[in-house]
Amino acid sequence: MKSLFSLRSCVAALAIAALTVSNVSAQEEAKKEIPKAKPVARATSSAKAPAVRPLSVAVDLLSKTRLEGTLTDTTTLEMQTSFGGASIPLSEVAGIRFASAENASTTVVMLNGDSITGATDVKLVTVDTEWGTATINGSNIASIMFVPGLDWNPASGLNGKRWNLVNQKVEEKAPAPRSTTTRSSATRSTTGTPITNQGYPTNIQPGQVFRTR
Repeated sequence: MKSLFSLRSCVAALAIAALTVSNVSAQEEAKKEIPKAKPVARATSSAKAPAVRPLSVAVDLLSKTRLEGTLTDTTTLEMQTSFGGASIPLSEVAGIRFASAENASTTVVMLNGDSITGATDVKLVTVDTEWGTATINGSNIASIMFVPGLDWNPASGLNGKRWNLVNQKVEEKAPAPRSTTTRSSATRSTTGTPITNQGYPTNIQPGQVFRTR
C-alpha cells in the first residue's frame, strides 16, 4: 500500500512539474512575440518666429515736431473696431492717424487704400533715429507715416470727420485758368430785322432812289 501511495505521489508531482514548465514556456514565448514599443522622439518645432523687419517711419507729434527713423520694437497694431478686435500688420499700413480732441477714433489707412477706424491703446513707441533712440509716449503722437510723400486730408462724412491720405505732388494746386471774354460782334445781324434808315430821307423808301442829272 505504501508503495502504491508513493507511486501516485510521484506521478502527481511529475504532472505538476510538467504543467509548471509548460506555463513558463508559454509565457516566455508570449513575451518574445509581443514587440516592445519604441519610445517616440519629442517633436521639435523647426519653424522659428519671424524676425522683426525694421520699418521706416515719420512720427508727427502734437507739438508739431517730426521724428524720422526706424521702428523696430513691434510689427502689429492692436485695434478695437466696431466688428471686434483686429491685429493689423504694420507692413501693410500706409499711415495711422491717432484719436484727438476733434476726432475720438483712430484711423488706419492701408496700402491698398482701405481705411479702418477704431480705438487703440499705444503706450510707447520706440524709434531709432540718426542721433539716437527715441522713446515716445503714445499720448503725444498725432500720426505715424509709413510711406513718404503722403499727407493727411480731412473729409466730412455722416459720422463726422474722416481722414484719408493724398499724394502731396498731386495736391499741388494747378494754375487757375485764364478768364476769356468774348468780343461782341461789331456787325449786327439783320436777319428778320426791317431796315428803317440807310441814309435816305425818312419819307423815301430804299427802292425809290431817283437819279439826278
